[in-house]
Amino acid sequence: MSFTSFLDGTRWSDVYTAAACAFLAGTAMFTADFALTLRLQTDGYGGIAIAALIICATLPLVVLSPVTGRLADRFDSRTLMACSGLLQAASIVAMAFTDNLIALYALVILNACGTAVNMPVVSALVPVMAEPKDLPHAVAMVQTGTLTGLAAGPALAGVVIGAHSAAAALMLAAGFALLRVLCCLDIRTRRGGVRRDPAAQAATDAAPWRLGGDRLLTAMVFGLSAVIAAMCAVNVLSVFLVREVYDATESMYGLIKSCWTVGMVAGAWLAAALIRRLDRDVQLAWMLMACLAGVGLVCIGQGVPLASVLLMVPLNLIGGMFNAGENSALGIAVARRVPEAFRGRANAAVNGRVNAAQLIGFLLGGAMSTVMDVQAAFIAVGLVSIAIVLACLPLIRRAARADGAGGTPAARPAPERALAGAAALAPRPPRGW
Repeated sequence: MSFTSFLDGTRWSDVYTAAACAFLAGTAMFTADFALTLRLQTDGYGGIAIAALIICATLPLVVLSPVTGRLADRFDSRTLMACSGLLQAASIVAMAFTDNLIALYALVILNACGTAVNMPVVSALVPVMAEPKDLPHAVAMVQTGTLTGLAAGPALAGVVIGAHSAAAALMLAAGFALLRVLCCLDIRTRRGGVRRDPAAQAATDAAPWRLGGDRLLTAMVFGLSAVIAAMCAVNVLSVFLVREVYDATESMYGLIKSCWTVGMVAGAWLAAALIRRLDRDVQLAWMLMACLAGVGLVCIGQGVPLASVLLMVPLNLIGGMFNAGENSALGIAVARRVPEAFRGRANAAVNGRVNAAQLIGFLLGGAMSTVMDVQAAFIAVGLVSIAIVLACLPLIRRAARADGAGGTPAARPAPERALAGAAALAPRPPRGW
């Protein structure tokens, strides 16, 4: 695998373009998903049909993670990003011209396949754009683009559907996907696509990277996935908490939900400032666990009786900040610890587990809604999240001792940057919930 990097420092123009691509990808995906959800509800379909839509949009991210990770490491990043955007645009356009439910599900799966290809490519490309000292800010920039698209997509879909139709909103989403294709062609940093030299190939084959071989990353991914599964369970119940327990309006529910995203944007930049001061990988693991515990406490806070529903606004802002801290800590840990040649597979493996946890959480949420009181469910999930963190602490301590004894070599990003110029010339091998 080869990659093109820059010895004169971080390529900020590429970081800004990658953030714009993340914004367009998020806007296209969430505009299409929201438009389809409203379309199914308007056509008289029930909760089962909408739940199946969510599963179709998430399942490819889980099932295809081993394949998309290898694609990200072996093929040209620009080509993969462009092809994924074209696939998404074509599938979204086709959605506007079909009324068959099964065909819509198939097109949603195709759209999700484009997202499944794009995610590990971008996650692995950002560390090549930025020097190690600038990587936290570069990750925060791209994360902000994704979150802004997440917030803008449903709002745009609602406005366009109200003024025109769901088909018009889908065509707008397809336009965003095509615009992402044009933007990604402007990214000059590239990785993948060039045949490796025999020495590099032999070194990679002799020591292939596996997530299970890195104890610290394994503990971090396990803790994050378990807590995400728990939190997604109560995310299903949040509408009942706001609308039925507190008898709040639809607009208040929308405000409370948007506060989580706003908190994530702010938290991404706070996390970037903090991570710059953390020079040991185990410190990232402690940061992740602290953020997971913080999310658990926020969940408990939402479950206890509050004097006013307005108190959920600051709780969701704080929860979003902790959520962004988790994403940043894990993303930087992967960039630091995984050899560059395997970062596509590493990010795909992490994303696959996290998305699988989301699916499990949604299923648990449906079951919990039938057997538990809403507020009790929030408190129970918060306590379970804190228990998961406590269970992960011994794993992290043992992994830190193994690292200190030389058990898990780090990715050593600085030497890779130093050799970037020669490597570019020689044939050799990125919800929140």
